[in-house]
Amino acid sequence: MLKYYRKYGIICVTYYTTYLKVHIMPTLTKRKNKGHYYYYLVESARVNGKPRIVSQKYLGTAENIAKSVEFMSKGGIPEPEFSKVYEFGAVSALFDLAERLGIGEIIERHTGKRKQGLSVADTVVLAAVNRAAEPVSKNGFYRWFERTVLSDRIEKANEKSLSSQGFWNNMNALSAEGMRAAEDDIIKEIVSRYDIATDCLLFDNTNFFTYIDTATPGVLARRGKSKEHRTDLRIIGLSMMVSPDHNIPLFHEAYCGNMNDAKRFSEVVGDLKARYEKLGKGRCTPTLVFDRGNNSEENIRKVLSANPREYNFVGGLRFNQCPELTSLPKTEYRALEGERLKGYTAARTKKEIYGAELTVVITYNPELFKAQADGVGDNIAKCAEKLEALRAVLSARASGIVTKGKKPTVESVKKKIAGILSAEHMKTLFDCEVFEEEGHVNLSYCPDESKLEDFKENVLGKSILFSDHHEWETEKIVSAYHSQYHVEQCFRQMKDTKYPAFRPQFHFTDAHIKVHAFYCVLALTLCGVLQKETEMLGHKMSIHRMLDTLGDVKQVITVFPKIGNRQVVKSSFSGLDGIAKEYIDRYDLTKYAVKL
Repeated sequence: MLKYYRKYGIICVTYYTTYLKVHIMPTLTKRKNKGHYYYYLVESARVNGKPRIVSQKYLGTAENIAKSVEFMSKGGIPEPEFSKVYEFGAVSALFDLAERLGIGEIIERHTGKRKQGLSVADTVVLAAVNRAAEPVSKNGFYRWFERTVLSDRIEKANEKSLSSQGFWNNMNALSAEGMRAAEDDIIKEIVSRYDIATDCLLFDNTNFFTYIDTATPGVLARRGKSKEHRTDLRIIGLSMMVSPDHNIPLFHEAYCGNMNDAKRFSEVVGDLKARYEKLGKGRCTPTLVFDRGNNSEENIRKVLSANPREYNFVGGLRFNQCPELTSLPKTEYRALEGERLKGYTAARTKKEIYGAELTVVITYNPELFKAQADGVGDNIAKCAEKLEALRAVLSARASGIVTKGKKPTVESVKKKIAGILSAEHMKTLFDCEVFEEEGHVNLSYCPDESKLEDFKENVLGKSILFSDHHEWETEKIVSAYHSQYHVEQCFRQMKDTKYPAFRPQFHFTDAHIKVHAFYCVLALTLCGVLQKETEMLGHKMSIHRMLDTLGDVKQVITVFPKIGNRQVVKSSFSGLDGIAKEYIDRYDLTKYAVKL
């Protein structure tokens, strides 16, 4: 119990307990040190009848006390001297996820670096977090790091260890075998902990253009068919196998950029099964889904002839492999059931393909028809414009208006026409004739309307699928094939320049390119798991929106002028509300805040 009373102009407090009686007496005292007086607020009390100092607070010199009193009497707040903003939300969420999954420990098990300086594991995790949250070059890596709350967390990370040289000194401890084993263990942990569905495996290849000089030696960076149409640059291939459950990568491998998809599939199909078995799912037979670019007689025979069967499969066929199906009358099609297949119709049969009887499904999607028809119409208009420009140049030379330059030949004009009509289907839809008249080459052309109508009727809006799943319903085969968009979505995400991105990529040795691919795919994996966790909290959103939302949360440290002898420093968070606050509170991420 407390009792207040006034004695000799001083307010006193009496605190009663069962065993003792305390009188708290605050007084101002001064002490001399080296010719200067310093003041203290001392609280004395009688404890069981004996005087005791129970607290003592340093106040400073008389001048400091006067400044403090003046400031408080004005009731104002001082202007801050400066503030420092740290990236908090996205980087702490990604780093915490890596910590909870034990990714650092897994990587350490598969590297041979001595226990000194910044660990390989911390370097890889930081690189993955950077790729996911704010991709930068290695020259900007440390500048990014010191702007994040992680700079207060990882003591051994400094400007030297995170320089380009320091980074690669660490990364050189990662072997191809070590990265493969680490990826296996990481994915096994994720699949087990989050119950990731792996009954349907989505496989595809892509490539990334680079700025690696032509004269630079290397196996991976080659000139080939760039999927981003950068035929002037060397490209790097990347194979990925993905689960449709939040686009979690289950396998990746960098390969030579000049290798076509079908050959690459043939090379890697055996590895896919071996990697799958390391997930701890036993010797079950998953379904491998791939598009028509990956199929060939050799590949399908390899899948079908394996004993025991390594995979079931659902794939795509080219129209010229089943031309009779494209002309089936619409009466042979039936409407497919299910919300995601609304508007779809399909016909189904069995057909011998690659020496085996397989189930074949042809589908028609009116939305796909419209999109393809619009694209074909645009391409026809562009091609007609270019052909007319070429015809005008030839006419000008024939009439003597143009006399300079190399004289065109029939072969050179045909070569130019082939380039103009290189877009898909254009060679089929245009009738072009190159002829020589009175010593001059000329050109006539026109879109073939009858071919265009046949094309719209028999090709546009249609897809041909095939599978060894004879027992599956048509809807299940179609849905499985359509799930291929998950791996395509992963590739689009990695080609995005914001996050999580494969570029910028300035490494030119094969070993460094493989390491770069490893932590870029790890970044994508962390984003997929983070997306699953936000969905478990009831919020379904894209990776972009999720990282934007978390990335809006910053830690702001504000430093105010000294009040008396005391420096005032305050910490606060900006953007900490809504979904971001719910996630940060759920996983207690404020523990990563910079300590004052």
